[in-house]
Amino acid sequence: MRNLLGFFLLAIALIFQTTIIGRITLLQGTADLVLLVLLAWILRERREADWQAALIAGLMVGLASALPIWLPIVGYLLIAGLAHMFQGQVWQVPWLTLFTLTFIGSIIIRGLSLFYLTVIGTPLDFGEAFNLVILPTTILNLFLTLPVFGLIGEITNWFYPIEEES
Repeated sequence: MRNLLGFFLLAIALIFQTTIIGRITLLQGTADLVLLVLLAWILRERREADWQAALIAGLMVGLASALPIWLPIVGYLLIAGLAHMFQGQVWQVPWLTLFTLTFIGSIIIRGLSLFYLTVIGTPLDFGEAFNLVILPTTILNLFLTLPVFGLIGEITNWFYPIEEES
C-alpha cells in the first residue's frame, strides 16, 4: 500500500511539474518537482521499494519529456543510489542529506540532459547552459526542498500515523 501512495505522489508531482511548476522559471531553469518528491519519499520511508519509485519516476518523466526515456531513468536511479549511500553510511542528519542530494541530483539530471544534447550534435555552449539552466534549476530546487519535504512528511503521517508505544 505504501508503494501505491508513493507512485500516486510521484504522478501528482509530474502533473504539477508539467502544468504549473514548469511555468515558474528562473532565467531558463525550472524546478524538478518529481526529483524533490522522490528524495522526500526516499528519506522519509527508508525502504527497498525506493528503487521501484526511482524507476517509475524516471519512466514517467521520460514519457512526458522530449528526451529519450532511458535518460531520466538513469538519472533518478543514480540519485536513489546516492540517497541510499548517504542515508546508510555517510550522514545521519536528514536536513544536510536532503539539501546535498537535492544539489547533486539537480546537477545530475540537468547534466545528463546537457551531455545527451551535446552528443547528438546540438550546438550548446557549456557556460551558458550552466549559467542559464543548471544553476537556476538547482537554486529553484533548493528553494522548494523544505516545503516539499514537509508536505510529503505530512501526507505519509496522515496515511500511516506513527503509533505511540505505551
